[in-house]
Amino acid sequence: MTLDSTPTLSRLWRVCLMLCVIALAAGSTPANASLLYDRLEISMYGRMGVAWDPSSGRYIQGQRMNVTGSAIGGRLEEGDYLEPAIKLHLLAPSTDTSAPYVDFVITPSMYTQNGLFAGAISNNGDPLVIALFQAYVEAGNILLPNLRVWGGARFYRGTDVHIADIFYFNNLAGQGGGVMYGPLDLAIIMQTAVGPGGQYNFDVNGNGRLDAGDIRRQRTVFVAQYVHKLEAGHSFHGLAELHLLPAAKVTRQSDGEVVGLNADMGWVLGAKAHFDLGNGSFNDMSIRYGSRAASGARGGAQTYYSFGQANTEGVYDDSAGIQAVDHFLYNFGNAFSLNAYAILHWGQGLRNRTDAEGAPGTIVGNAMDFGVGARGEYYFTDHLHLIGEAHYQGVKQVGIANGELATALKLTIAPTFVPLGGRTMWARPHFRLFYTAAFYNDAAAIGLVSPYQQVVSDNGRPVKVGHYLGTRVEWWF
Repeated sequence: MTLDSTPTLSRLWRVCLMLCVIALAAGSTPANASLLYDRLEISMYGRMGVAWDPSSGRYIQGQRMNVTGSAIGGRLEEGDYLEPAIKLHLLAPSTDTSAPYVDFVITPSMYTQNGLFAGAISNNGDPLVIALFQAYVEAGNILLPNLRVWGGARFYRGTDVHIADIFYFNNLAGQGGGVMYGPLDLAIIMQTAVGPGGQYNFDVNGNGRLDAGDIRRQRTVFVAQYVHKLEAGHSFHGLAELHLLPAAKVTRQSDGEVVGLNADMGWVLGAKAHFDLGNGSFNDMSIRYGSRAASGARGGAQTYYSFGQANTEGVYDDSAGIQAVDHFLYNFGNAFSLNAYAILHWGQGLRNRTDAEGAPGTIVGNAMDFGVGARGEYYFTDHLHLIGEAHYQGVKQVGIANGELATALKLTIAPTFVPLGGRTMWARPHFRLFYTAAFYNDAAAIGLVSPYQQVVSDNGRPVKVGHYLGTRVEWWF
């Protein structure tokens, strides 16, 4: 098989070639002959590794042991991933933070849904996904000092819990634009979805696909954020969102009936506090409430993703979601660091009631998922660290483990080599060898809730204990 014979690999080759050409041009062209010289920044997050299941011998690379449906509960089993980013300074960069700037940013990402990742024939036909996550322009300090404007598609979000791989509180990554002036941040984000059904599309002729005569609409999200900074590095952050889905209807030619989607809306309010504890230590606490069509609150979900099901009118007027997070890092001198989190999601769906004709509504009920975990990192030397992790997680939702609470306890030990050195949790790259043991309760074991359990189970046999032996390199620069 040649490289060009597989479309996905061909696309990957073209993306990588583009990055290489830009990097070479930036590094080799004289300043007076190229815009790229001294104006290009290339950064990347990436991870690659392999894994074994000592008990079954099954292929488990990238199969999470978590029951939450996300990385909440620990991320070390995540699959291979590459995310290069290119930033081009259209104005010459300056060390003066008040100087005008105009930046263009583009961020592709690459990951496989199954199989090994990077080799030219490693995937053997398995789907390799290449996505464009960011492409936007930002300009600042031009019309007014401290005034910034941006437009395009970007990671419009704030802090994350790295060991649980979740951006929380204000994860509104999407396509749109915004204005930032000092502590005030305003934006308009668009959200759509493809395929028939759901909140965004209506299949007028009922053929199961979207045709030219079918209806599509988009969600418009208005966002306002304000960060009030205090002395000693503390800050308070307020968040408000308004989601609007307009009515979209058409008269069907076959029978003259007016069909389509009714208008819907939702709103979000949130508050977050950041406490600077000195020496790189901090504690972040946040809570967020989302209503109606903005009720997305479950592991890894954004507020865009309404919880539960729509009522008989196709709107989410009963839905609500709450997210609460506490995340802290404490550095004990230069010998040991402790990073820990507690995350809770609660969602309410369609309640049991009757519609205008007296027909009963669909009962969806409530759902909940949570995770608490900690990573301790002991620094034997600048280059040799020892990581230990403990996570406890659970999910209770209709359709998962017969609606019972499914839980998992995960324990990990990970000797780590840090070639560039540093006594900090953020030093990279990491070369890790790690072993994780997972212990599932009866509901999770019988329900085979996690992807790992589904892979290693023999003909539906319950999986009470899981073993994951892996090695990985993780980097960012």
